[in-house]
Amino acid sequence: MSLIDRLNEDFTNLPDILEEYEKGLDGFEAKLTIKGKNLETANAEHAGWHLHYDTRKAELYSLVKFFEGKTAAARGKLFKKYTETYNRELSDRQKDQYINNDSVYLRQLEIYLEIKEVYSKYEAVCNAFQSRGYALNNITKIRVASLESAVI
Repeated sequence: MSLIDRLNEDFTNLPDILEEYEKGLDGFEAKLTIKGKNLETANAEHAGWHLHYDTRKAELYSLVKFFEGKTAAARGKLFKKYTETYNRELSDRQKDQYINNDSVYLRQLEIYLEIKEVYSKYEAVCNAFQSRGYALNNITKIRVASLESAVI
């Protein structure tokens, strides 16, 4: 089931979904660290944890795109409103300024930014796991070459 399917019509369960994903980030530093782990354990757990966080990031991405569309739709409705029903003729720039200050648009933008923030956190964790993978690869190559005591 996608995150979009889990949303109610009025998005009332969105805070619970975001809280669940925020809690999913708790303790990722311990999973990310190499210090105190032997090389075999670190390599064995790496792919699983990277997949876990990358999958959750992908789930959030669908939510980001969904609310990006909702935000664009809100902006479009307001643009139409200011074009068709406003008392005087406004330039596109003036319409944009009115839209940027409209409470409906600002609320929709706030929701989008909250989701984007959680997504960005998962993206950062995935990037950290990618860097960890490079580090593990380098350590493994050094061990294979029997260069553990080489000074850089």
